[in-house]
Amino acid sequence: MKKIKILAIAMAVVFSIVGCSKDGKKDGNNGKYENTANDSKYIHLSMINPKTINPINNTDQSVGYVMDLVYDSLFTIDSNYNAVPQLVESYSILGDGKSMEVKLKDAKWHNGNPITSSDVAFTVNSINSSQTSPYKALIGNISDISVIDSKNFRINFKSPNAFSIDTLIFPIVSKDALSGLSSKDLDEYKNNMVGSGPYKISKYDQRSNMILTLNEDYFDKDKIKGVKKEINVMMVPDAEAQVSMTLALSSDITKVGLSDLSQFQKNQFKITNYEGRGYEYIVFNYNKPIMKDLNFRKAIAHAINRKQIVDEGYLGKVAMVNFPLHSKSKYYDESIKALDYNMDKAKKYLTKIDIDKINNSATNNETKKEESSEKQDKKQQKTEETKETKEEKDAKNKNNIKDEIKRLDLKILVNKENSERVKAAYVIKENLNEIGIKSTISELEGTALSEALDKKDYDLALIGWEMSPIPDATDIINYSGYSDEKLTGYLNSLKNSTNVSNTKDIYKSIQKYTRDNVPFISIGISDDYLVTNKRIEGDLKPNDFDIYEGIYHLHLEK
Repeated sequence: MKKIKILAIAMAVVFSIVGCSKDGKKDGNNGKYENTANDSKYIHLSMINPKTINPINNTDQSVGYVMDLVYDSLFTIDSNYNAVPQLVESYSILGDGKSMEVKLKDAKWHNGNPITSSDVAFTVNSINSSQTSPYKALIGNISDISVIDSKNFRINFKSPNAFSIDTLIFPIVSKDALSGLSSKDLDEYKNNMVGSGPYKISKYDQRSNMILTLNEDYFDKDKIKGVKKEINVMMVPDAEAQVSMTLALSSDITKVGLSDLSQFQKNQFKITNYEGRGYEYIVFNYNKPIMKDLNFRKAIAHAINRKQIVDEGYLGKVAMVNFPLHSKSKYYDESIKALDYNMDKAKKYLTKIDIDKINNSATNNETKKEESSEKQDKKQQKTEETKETKEEKDAKNKNNIKDEIKRLDLKILVNKENSERVKAAYVIKENLNEIGIKSTISELEGTALSEALDKKDYDLALIGWEMSPIPDATDIINYSGYSDEKLTGYLNSLKNSTNVSNTKDIYKSIQKYTRDNVPFISIGISDDYLVTNKRIEGDLKPNDFDIYEGIYHLHLEK
């Protein structure tokens, strides 16, 4: 589904992909792109025609990926989705968690001027005053920047937050280059040619391409050591053009979707898969009394074969995780395993459920009438229950539970437009059938799907969530609809944590608690794909924040 209560951290890394595009010049006769693979001077990339290359106002993902090569941030996200210093030399969060002292590295702008604390303050103020900046959410908790000297400053936060560092991933822009400009002039490419990253813009043609050359004064000498190739960034209108150019060998590196992946033959292209940000999970409708029964949820969890769902539904293109964090995140505890696929355990938990909750969850009038009649019968039998042995009572209760389970017909809601998710839903249906629970798949799309989710017109829903690079699982957990005092306490503690060690401990408690109480069922995180022309040698280390990480050490085959 395109948007279903999706975590809306507005930043370059979460732009919806309209088209990671490329430019190769079209042949006027047949509309095909030229093969530029023999051009050994450049590594060829692409981006959609930018409305602006001002990195704090740009709203296109493909442009953002390229501008990450030109502009640095205070912190960046590494291949494991952990925040690591980039322009920051050192930092410390003060005891109350409401402020952070930062020292900058001795880094320079591409014009040779030093990057200063004033540039950082100017960037935050510019984002805050911008009408279009996608980074507003990231600075929402910043009260102000106090400049101490040219290299030292203090960030004052409105409130303590466990992920204050993780939000400092917006690009820093030059105060000297941009101060005093009108909003229109701020977006003019001529005013945004001076960055701070490992590559600098040496040529910009609005109609065709942009040339990036090595920034030889870059502070991280190890990162750029051995770089010999310039980068030619071609501009095209849409994602379809990007795919066409890559297939024609006119572009060297491209992010592609699963639907386009089959077009790329392994003898011509190298395909790199990496953990993306698409989280897949099953939520329960807690408006239905039966879903509040822990034994019933555990029965469902043990009955669902997650490996089968991944292999048959998602075609192996999803990495199983037991909690909504990237599997390599420092906060993800892989020692806390999910409830295992075990039909015997599932059936055992079904015998423990509260039969009244099953009765109250019935959805059709005929079942309700039958339930009413059965309840009257049970009342009449109450006087005889005292004469029954415990074994007889347990046997009768189990039989009643079996009868009630047979009457259940769970509605499983799924996005009709997502074929992998639909196939996964049918695997879930088969799994439930094995423990005697009938279910019906409700395939909806667009407005109908959104309305069904909002109105809770389902029993189970298989949904997707676009995770933020900020490792905060709170919104995903809250959307599940489950809440209790203990979980709320954990989440509040997480929000107010002031150091990494404490955050890890709290996350461990939350992961264990969600495993044991099954507020939702985690499936996994979908893979993303980077296609590379085989003339390129070397390995990239992509994530969805920076797909070109490692490009500095790529070279062309001899």
